[in-house]
Amino acid sequence: MGDLEEKLNELRVAIDAVDDEVLDLIRKRAQLATQVGEAKQNKGNAPFYVPSREASIIRRLLARNAVAADASHETKISDEAIHGIYREIIGACLALEHPMTIAYLGPEGTFSHTAATRQFGATPKYLPCSSLELVFDEVEAGRATYGVVPVENAFEGAVTPTLDLFADMERDVFICAEVQLSIHHHLFTYADSLDEIEVVLSHPQPLGQCRNWLASHLPNAQMMDSSSTIRAAQIVEDAKAHGSGSLDWKKCAVIGPYSIVDQSELPLVERNIEDFHDNTTRFYVIGQHDSPASGEDKTSLVMSIKDEPGVLHNLISSFAGRGIGLTRIESRPSKKKLWEYVFFVDVQGHRDDANVAEAIAEIQAKPGGFIKVLGSYPVSKPL
Repeated sequence: MGDLEEKLNELRVAIDAVDDEVLDLIRKRAQLATQVGEAKQNKGNAPFYVPSREASIIRRLLARNAVAADASHETKISDEAIHGIYREIIGACLALEHPMTIAYLGPEGTFSHTAATRQFGATPKYLPCSSLELVFDEVEAGRATYGVVPVENAFEGAVTPTLDLFADMERDVFICAEVQLSIHHHLFTYADSLDEIEVVLSHPQPLGQCRNWLASHLPNAQMMDSSSTIRAAQIVEDAKAHGSGSLDWKKCAVIGPYSIVDQSELPLVERNIEDFHDNTTRFYVIGQHDSPASGEDKTSLVMSIKDEPGVLHNLISSFAGRGIGLTRIESRPSKKKLWEYVFFVDVQGHRDDANVAEAIAEIQAKPGGFIKVLGSYPVSKPL
């Protein structure tokens, strides 16, 4: 036992020495980041947050991690861990360049909050908003530096309120990054058994993403929409605390993220009830600028054209003819004229790429053609 303790002490001393080196290097990086901030400030209106630069850093480190693990035959640190470690380091250094406030659909603990912290780390000030419209408002007014809004779920499709806000041509915000978040839903309730549950509360997206599970396990329960998953938990807790209103808290359940255990006393009774366990939601980071090219980018557009036969073909042919891939297309009512639609399109490439710029110009030149660039940003990977 003495030899083991001696060996462990030696290893712990070595780990302490490495930790000291790591801390010194982080401080050195912070000093360099401060110099970068000073240079940007002297330049005037240069953005402090440059998603393309951050994407390049993360991509390079992930590739280096993979090569090092293969060369040494050691256990590879996961990509998610590397991303998380460096996201915190980058976020802390960025805060030295320029303090940031990040708006998101609150309250704290929602998936939007999780996506925001995955993108920016723990250092910024986070501003919960009661609606997606308020997130846009805070960014547009400059009260928030950036905002994080959900745009699309892999299985439930588009988050239409977000698209409708982008369709408002008077809005002056840009997409500068995207975040892909793996989504897992859990069931929380004070009920003693599933048979006692009469009402299930959640945001409409989680209710849709758990549709099959609910039909199988709670076929007679009423579904009730809430503005967020955390708000749904608060509604049940309020009913329990005050014993008033039409809800019987003992017969209610909530669907939401694991973070509900930190936001309420609701017991977690069923884990991972989403219908598809590779469930992913995509979020946009919005700001007053988009991102320079990173080498692997998307461009989001909203566009319309004169209503006539073949209207959609006329729009996408400008991209197809140049070999530009479309990764998403959605239509939404224009809300200006009956049966008139606008189209949301994500294309591969950056708005400054010659072929993408040519396609955009060609659509603008078509009779009745309209196109607005919502932003170019680095392609993300699920976290």
